[in-house]
Amino acid sequence: MTTRHIVRSSLILLAVTFSVAAQAAESLSQDLGRRGQAHFAAKTPQSEPVPGGFGIGSETTVAFDGKQILPAHGSVSGFWLFAEDAGAELALMGHPPRRAVAALDKGRRITIRTVAGTVGRQARPLVDTKRLEGSPAQVEARLEWEDDTAILVIDVSATNGPTAVQLDAPRIVEGDNVTALAMKPCERTYPQPDAVGCSPPLRAAIEQALIEWDWRMQDGIAAPRESRSYAQAVQRTLTRGDALLDDLTGGGELGGKRTAWESLHEEFRALKDSAGATDDQWESLWRNVHRLRREMVLGNPAADIGPLVFAKRVPSVMSHQLTQYYGYTAQPGGGVFVLEEPGRSMKVRRLTGDLPAGSYLHPEVSHDGRTIYFAFCECDTPPKSWGDPAAADRRYHLYSVRADGSELRRLTDGPYDDFSPTCLPDGKLLFISTRRGGYHRCGRGPCYVYTLAMAEADGSNPHPISFHETNEWDPAVLNDGRVIYTRWDYVDRNAVFYQQLWTVRQDGSNARIYYGNNTFNPVGTWEARSVPGSSKVMATAAPHHGMTAGSIVLLDTNRGVDGPAAITRLTPDAAFPESEIKLMRGIPVSEPTRFDDPQNQGWGPTGREVDKQRTVCEEELRWPGHCYRSPWPLSEKYFLAAYSFDRLRGEPGVNLPNMFGLYLCDAFGNRELLYRDPNISSLWPIPLRARSKPPVLRMPAQFADNTAEEPEGTFFLKNVYESWPKLPDGEIRGLRIVQVLPKTTPHANTPRVGAANASPGKQVLGTVPVEPDGSAWFRVPAGTPVLFQALDARGRAVQTMRSLTYLQPGEHVSCVGCHEPRTTTLLDPGGASALARPPSVIERGPDGSLPLSYPILVQPVLDRHCVACHNPEKPEGKVVLTAEPAGQFSRSYDALVPLVAYTAWGNPQDNYEPLTAPDRFGARASKLTKLLDEGHYDVKLSEDDWQRIVTWMDANALFYGTFNPDEQAKQLRGERIAGADLR
Repeated sequence: MTTRHIVRSSLILLAVTFSVAAQAAESLSQDLGRRGQAHFAAKTPQSEPVPGGFGIGSETTVAFDGKQILPAHGSVSGFWLFAEDAGAELALMGHPPRRAVAALDKGRRITIRTVAGTVGRQARPLVDTKRLEGSPAQVEARLEWEDDTAILVIDVSATNGPTAVQLDAPRIVEGDNVTALAMKPCERTYPQPDAVGCSPPLRAAIEQALIEWDWRMQDGIAAPRESRSYAQAVQRTLTRGDALLDDLTGGGELGGKRTAWESLHEEFRALKDSAGATDDQWESLWRNVHRLRREMVLGNPAADIGPLVFAKRVPSVMSHQLTQYYGYTAQPGGGVFVLEEPGRSMKVRRLTGDLPAGSYLHPEVSHDGRTIYFAFCECDTPPKSWGDPAAADRRYHLYSVRADGSELRRLTDGPYDDFSPTCLPDGKLLFISTRRGGYHRCGRGPCYVYTLAMAEADGSNPHPISFHETNEWDPAVLNDGRVIYTRWDYVDRNAVFYQQLWTVRQDGSNARIYYGNNTFNPVGTWEARSVPGSSKVMATAAPHHGMTAGSIVLLDTNRGVDGPAAITRLTPDAAFPESEIKLMRGIPVSEPTRFDDPQNQGWGPTGREVDKQRTVCEEELRWPGHCYRSPWPLSEKYFLAAYSFDRLRGEPGVNLPNMFGLYLCDAFGNRELLYRDPNISSLWPIPLRARSKPPVLRMPAQFADNTAEEPEGTFFLKNVYESWPKLPDGEIRGLRIVQVLPKTTPHANTPRVGAANASPGKQVLGTVPVEPDGSAWFRVPAGTPVLFQALDARGRAVQTMRSLTYLQPGEHVSCVGCHEPRTTTLLDPGGASALARPPSVIERGPDGSLPLSYPILVQPVLDRHCVACHNPEKPEGKVVLTAEPAGQFSRSYDALVPLVAYTAWGNPQDNYEPLTAPDRFGARASKLTKLLDEGHYDVKLSEDDWQRIVTWMDANALFYGTFNPDEQAKQLRGERIAGADLR
């Protein structure tokens, strides 16, 4: 039987209860346990990180009116909210928690029970208390024993009316010994069995505690790593506030703030020079500096944004750029909300209350400010694992709702994921959809390809407008009317580093790279948006193996279209994940998840040295892996964003449900919390107001009409020699047009189409001539992803695109040269020889190149010239060149492909190089070509034989022209197939 002994403590140590004074803090002990901060020159001792995780090693429980409840999900920032309704709320704060703020209505009671360990029966408990608002609270602190273990029990009751009270520094006094206690909460297990709920409306005292705690964690006050003193924090905050005031020279509301700000500077200098300055004085100044800084940030005219629309969401069960937006990875919880008075209140209004449990993505506000679009996936339970069959049919669809919450409608349907709705100026919707078909090529899945799509405003007539063979993200309309978006562009190269920015017209025509397709750092750029009144864009520099989050950047393509020249770091406190700092691997959702556990395994950086000179700042040391996302630019220097103190984690696991809050940020390092739900992430803030429409930008009318039975368009190349890297002058005689085939089966290399790892499929449409002046004009089927190869007089590829392009029906596209500087504009095509005639029609390549089939294209040449000496009975040089199947391919293919300079992810040198040098790949770089050129006994190849071998090598030495296993079986037998399943 457990014995219980109780010692109570109050202001008069023997009394049962006490009332919190109306005016100021009253302490249960005026002289014990108060923790101060070091003065200006000293650095606060670092507190040790607190071990523990979800459901493990917890010591503190909380009960409301006798019912035990669990807190919001844990957070590295050390803020824990206990709340089931708005009538009683408790926040625990600290590393470990040593402060509590309780806010409760009349008649409610909050009980905190904390294990105090083994102490004598005469020990007494002490807690510092402070009334924050409302009526006096009844607070009782006592010790109870369960066997030999002491339990500190703190009861907070509201007997006369609503109240809020702060409880600090719980401790046990035993003689001359004082033992500080932490209130480390009994944690919630993760994953939850059902939807993650949203917190009830936060009480004013909890809101203020959350804002002040955010200041402390930004500054490092009592942080677990890289902690700073109040004095150090004041100095830095004053410096950042100075920059803000200097930038806002227009006066207005902030004009009167400068005098008050200068007074704080004077107080800082006085305290710094005073040998007798106390911790309380420094803390008071620190708080006053932050309060005024917040007024200045919110008083900025650019911050006069009115209500904000945003979404609450639980991150998906697989943290990866690709998988984060699949319905089958969605976790339930959240909604679309309006923050009515950003910066003044955290009161929100829900717009999606009529929908069942599910997951929400990407709110968008119509240009007139009256309608909100978003994506929603219905799901009442989280997937039990990555690839959970029970979740396989879940999909995101587009919805709309009026700004007042009325007329909630579903717009799209079917077995597709539709998300990222974007309002076009003509009233149509652009969005991302899996309607294109196909699967990604590197990894397991199924991972569906999603690309740009379009529909009417009511969701009717949804159809893809991008024919890219891998994934695309985050469309937005630029100020000039172009649509900017992120595209994964890894044709025959490394899969990780090439998710950068592209643009198209609003009808999907004129697809062009915007920034970064030859860039390593950052790994990728997402969530790009036009800056008002500027040609620059703001975006999130993020990883490949993790969900979208990282650092906010400003891009100016007038300074460069690749690499660091174009980048201004707006949040230099956060490094670029996976290219500058390691992205830690996540824990699979099927395993018990402890987000606080140390983790050493991660993705990148690779052995390449990205930036030797990068300085690691204190925030990066304090909050490793902290991150930003969802920027909404207000100007080039001011923006809204979501921010997380918590570490971003990557594949194959999950992230904390409540990572992100919404902030108003600037380029000077000022960041003010606008809203945070302690239970669930808040993302994608957008002002709920009308905004001007950009111009309508479509294909020119004279090119749009196309009445051909097979829709097509034309490409015009002014001069192939205007290229980078340079091509050898005078050598280019033609272009080969190679179609890139989307993968039609899930999982990497399942099946393979050739020796190249995770290769896209290909087939050769044929060739067109290049005139002596380097110009070419030719027709290409519309809706067909293609790449070009510049050919020498012998039909060999001198240079090959490792990207792709495509045409809309009737589209005409012009370019200066092959990989010309992308700031070059074609002003006058006059004098180009190719325009003196009709556009060329593609001349089909040798038999077996369309559809591509090694047994039809290459094996007949071997049968005529090689098999007599290279067969199983007579394997000259131990080389067999017969057609017998050998595993996935044939014996001749396995013998010849090592002699070909093919390119693939992982080969050669992992394919990191962004730019391809001429003659690096294909026939001109292959040992097989050299062997045949130097002569191989009496082998004499005809022109047709030669073109067959060259075409195969330049087509990256693939074997099959389809991913369909049944069709591949036919090709392996030398049979013909109709073509690929998806083009």
